[in-house]
Amino acid sequence: MKANTSRNAGFTLIELLVVIAIIALLIGLLLPAVQKVREAASRAKCQNNLKQMGLAVLTFEEQTGYLPANRNIVGRGDQLLTEIKEWNDPNANEPDGDEDSSGTWAVFILPYLEQQNAFDLFDMEKDYSAQVPEAVQTTVPVFFCPTRRPPGGLSRSDAKNAAVSKQPGALGDYAACIGTTGTDNLSGGGQDPTGMFRVGWSGKGMRRELVTDGMSNTLMIGEKHVKQGMFGLGKGDCSIYDGINLDCHCRSAGVGGFGLATSINDSSTQKFGSYHLNVCQFVFGDGSVRSLNVNIDPQTLELLANVSDDEQIPAY
Repeated sequence: MKANTSRNAGFTLIELLVVIAIIALLIGLLLPAVQKVREAASRAKCQNNLKQMGLAVLTFEEQTGYLPANRNIVGRGDQLLTEIKEWNDPNANEPDGDEDSSGTWAVFILPYLEQQNAFDLFDMEKDYSAQVPEAVQTTVPVFFCPTRRPPGGLSRSDAKNAAVSKQPGALGDYAACIGTTGTDNLSGGGQDPTGMFRVGWSGKGMRRELVTDGMSNTLMIGEKHVKQGMFGLGKGDCSIYDGINLDCHCRSAGVGGFGLATSINDSSTQKFGSYHLNVCQFVFGDGSVRSLNVNIDPQTLELLANVSDDEQIPAY
């Protein structure tokens, strides 16, 4: 009778460890590629969001003759006339503290983003603080960049950061460009506003004819910088519908501290900036979407933000 000299099929411990090591190595090699593919998809989605917002703005302008107001002056009759003068004449800045707004550009383009029901919840004769919660808490997915965060969340407060918005409201990752001066009106006695979005009434802002540099050369809406760890907190990320506080829904661009944020830890609440690598995306006045390097010369950025500087824009 022959002895059984065959061995049992299977892995030895050493062979198993080698296989595990190879698998780990392959995963390590594939993970960066997967991350790149995922970010490319997120960036493309962000571009599409900006494209939709740009087309919504242009459709609003086509139907009304005006670009959307950056924020809407509240009032009727003589009161409205008084408030309009107060916002646009530094010598008429009565210290009555009633310079409130019923909504922002993000409210006025809702019907053109298939969000008519959400728009109908807003009362344009009431300040943001007096809007019904269902209106200001409406989350619109197109207002969120997937590289930064999923849709959702409300403005809030914690022990260190008091809420800026007078009631919790929906957030957003995009901001209208109000130009180069840090303001959208003249009530503070500063320079004339220079951006495409300015204070208005009945949802109407400025006319296209004032964009003498050309719509294709002018920033419309871009990704707004929000410092890491500050989602929904403070001035930098309050409700996108809050027209009382400028930093909630708009940004300036250019020299004087308004360059693009180069880090997600930048503490500014007045800059454009993204969570994409080295670029920040904008939709321009003609509806085209472009990516700007975060190290773009602030002077060039200022030329893109100003609607009527009549200067030649260098290559960027």
